[in-house]
Amino acid sequence: MFDAYGTVINFTEPDFIITMAEICAAQGLEADAAEVWRRFLRASYLMRSEHHADPVYKRYDQAWADQFEYVFKRMRLSGQAWAAARQFKVGLAGASAFPDAKPVIEALRPHYRLALLSNADDDFLTECLSRNGLSFDTVVTSERAEAIKPNPAIFQYLARDLDVPMGNILYAGDNPVPDVLGPVRAGMKCAWVNRNGTRKPRNIPQPDVRVRSLEELVGLLVPWR
Repeated sequence: MFDAYGTVINFTEPDFIITMAEICAAQGLEADAAEVWRRFLRASYLMRSEHHADPVYKRYDQAWADQFEYVFKRMRLSGQAWAAARQFKVGLAGASAFPDAKPVIEALRPHYRLALLSNADDDFLTECLSRNGLSFDTVVTSERAEAIKPNPAIFQYLARDLDVPMGNILYAGDNPVPDVLGPVRAGMKCAWVNRNGTRKPRNIPQPDVRVRSLEELVGLLVPWR
């Protein structure tokens, strides 16, 4: 089972900052994009504890509009929150997959049932996967499960959907809080895809596997290739 953004889909912090710059340009706002992104993240922590142990579920389009409203108000910008949220969604829908994603998925397909689980709304994730020609046996979004990682409920939802015991599922993701803490709390095995070699936060449990790329993960799961 894979995470989407940052693991399979190549949309990471620099891309988020670029998207913030594009939103500011589209609305004629004079603001530092990195500062907008920093405050946007802060709003997600304050308003629904995203990337904390017990996040609050909300559809992402609504959550992003609320966060942009929070940011624009505190930065004294006359921005349109819903327009910004819609543009943000377009950016995520149009993101490209990592070069190793499709070859890895196809290498694993003959040997395993493959699933994708993402903190995302159905619409923009479905469009993104379609644009990249990526398919999975099962796709679960936070919208579908009405829960967001690292809440164990979203992982439990997927296990029920697959009808597979939690301990028989390996979850691969890039972000230590939702993608390591989450599956470990839920009772799944976990592979941390640490593409940039960052240090694991102290309060995050040890993953079962650490890899620097999806290709490296294939070498562990299909050693007889």
